[in-house]
Amino acid sequence: MRSFLLLIAQALLLYIGLVAAQTYTVTNNCPSAIGPGQSVVKTGLGTFAGFFYTTTHSAGRPVGELARAGFYFEPNYWYYYLVKDPDFLNTGISITPDQPVNGPFCTVAACETVDCNTAYTSPPVFHGPVPPPPDMIPVPPVYQCKVPGTNFRITFCPSGNWPRRR
Repeated sequence: MRSFLLLIAQALLLYIGLVAAQTYTVTNNCPSAIGPGQSVVKTGLGTFAGFFYTTTHSAGRPVGELARAGFYFEPNYWYYYLVKDPDFLNTGISITPDQPVNGPFCTVAACETVDCNTAYTSPPVFHGPVPPPPDMIPVPPVYQCKVPGTNFRITFCPSGNWPRRR
């Protein structure tokens, strides 16, 4: 029993180390206001990376967290997702994992218009740590990359333009 508990503890430490070692590279590709080509790298954020967002605005719109990238990394989920204001999107946004696309897994999450259906209109609530069924396929606006230690690139204005209006 003691060796079994030791194995579980070692696996947990390995999992925590893999998640904590993740890298998030945030890049600004917007044409103005926050300047093109800027980027920042964040590491050591663990399983609760929080939201990545910009408070920039285009065309005089209000400032706020109008486009966000979010992550939920419990041992069996490995979800990433986008959240947008239902009435206004201040910048387009995308999340790109550094793993190869594997069917519906590790795909790019992107939203560049107010009417995109690839983003939530409010932050989702996940009910962990109960794992989802192993054969569950993620359907946007939730995305999944089940490879521990995956690094992510978050890009604002991925097309290089401000979002299109309705």
